[in-house]
Amino acid sequence: MNKKGIIAVIVIIILVVVGYMVWGGNGSTAVNNPVTTPVEVPTGVTKDTFAPVTAENTDTSLIGRLKSVSVSAAETGSRVALVNGKAQFSSDGVKGSIALGDTAVEATSGGAKYAFTTIGVTTGGKTYQYAVLFTDMNGTLADQSYDLIGSDITISGIRADEVSGGLVVTAAYKQGSTAKNKIMVVENGVFNPAKDINF
Repeated sequence: MNKKGIIAVIVIIILVVVGYMVWGGNGSTAVNNPVTTPVEVPTGVTKDTFAPVTAENTDTSLIGRLKSVSVSAAETGSRVALVNGKAQFSSDGVKGSIALGDTAVEATSGGAKYAFTTIGVTTGGKTYQYAVLFTDMNGTLADQSYDLIGSDITISGIRADEVSGGLVVTAAYKQGSTAKNKIMVVENGVFNPAKDINF
């Protein structure tokens, strides 16, 4: 599938998630008549608008700020401060390393300001890639929530969109030579893994 096809799939899935959040899940079995009014795309908006942010067009000042944040190092809850985007950790006999991803985006929702990036946690010979949500309080970034994207994958981009008063985060990645995407829903300032969609 080419890039435009992937982007079209992302847009469709985001619209499905939004439709479910707005109209679905109410237990009603009523059949609604489909809307026949054509959807108008705002001037200047193209499918490429929906492509995840890559290293080439990420906000380098945001990446610079993220290179020295404190993050959770392991499921034990131990924490470590990144130095130039990297750190080593040892917790309850588990040793590993953490590396900040090279893509990051900012988003606002309900008056709150957030930043999103990815980190790779390497332990036991495997690297686990996580999406990380940070709150931005007066310029101070604090990690708030993590969602596992996958193991031994290569992240190519991340984006965040405000949808129905909440946030939908999309990570694009490669598993081997296969391009994939994961959609994650943010509710009440944290990821809700129960609503993750992989495709």
